[in-house]
Amino acid sequence: MSDNTEKIIEPKMRFDAFMANVKDGGLRSVSSIYMLVCYIVANMNNRVSAATIIEAVDGAMIANYFEISDAVAKLLKAGTIMENDDEMLYMDEQDIEEIALIEKELPLTIRQRSIKACQKVIARETYQRDNKVISEKVDGGYKVHLKVSDNTTDFMNLELFAVNESQAELIKDKFISDPAAVYETLIDAIFNN
Repeated sequence: MSDNTEKIIEPKMRFDAFMANVKDGGLRSVSSIYMLVCYIVANMNNRVSAATIIEAVDGAMIANYFEISDAVAKLLKAGTIMENDDEMLYMDEQDIEEIALIEKELPLTIRQRSIKACQKVIARETYQRDNKVISEKVDGGYKVHLKVSDNTTDFMNLELFAVNESQAELIKDKFISDPAAVYETLIDAIFNN
């Protein structure tokens, strides 16, 4: 092979992505990260925001925060993905069809983990919007007010005591991650006794 001959390397085999905070098996190439963003948008058309994708993919340790942020920004700028008035991302039908042709280039576990991570972030955002947690400092600790509601009805108002701020935050985080489970567990405990 002469010095002038350019080596042809499969784009997904270029390990050119920053790997800090990425689990083993995560995406190591910039082109794979771009492909993943398009895959997520194509499969969650009009139901996922840029912030959700970034938080979910970074949180699941699939790709580095800066790499995923950069990919989303560049794909938006290029018009490959677009944002509606509600900040939800979408692609046109032709691009969605093209993504379906190349999505198998991404490992199945990465595809599944990324969609599941996005759904978790969306669920948590919905829970935070619909269900309230208020923590207030009182003598000797914190009162944590938990409320499960829908648009018109409060199903549960619960007040718990926490000895310190970190315990109050833990209660808040656990509740917000799945308030319906907290409500159902409480109802089951009341009616089963």
